[in-house]
Amino acid sequence: MPKVFPHRSPASHGLMLHAASVFSGAARKSMCIAGISVLAACTTVSNVDARRDGHLILTSKARWSIISWNHVKNVGLKRAAAYCKAQNAQYHLVAVHTEGVWGATDQVVEVVFDCF
Repeated sequence: MPKVFPHRSPASHGLMLHAASVFSGAARKSMCIAGISVLAACTTVSNVDARRDGHLILTSKARWSIISWNHVKNVGLKRAAAYCKAQNAQYHLVAVHTEGVWGATDQVVEVVFDCF
């Protein structure tokens, strides 16, 4: 019976593992960015409006019922804070009102805030 010698080249083997780990790291980053982009595209935020009581308001809404309430709320809060920052003012949260049932209906979050 002939002897079979496995091909063992430590230098090339290490290079292959390194290349594979770099590729898998790049693939993970790309998948993560794609996932975040999909979630961001699934949430819409209205323009900032003034209420009669003087507070500002915006509405954040999920386009699909599978988007979590927490994500929809965070998108609205970040947009409100960015609005105040663009006005060179300090952001102050007044209230958060929610509507919807996760997995059954669209999530809607109203953010009431002030800019001082």
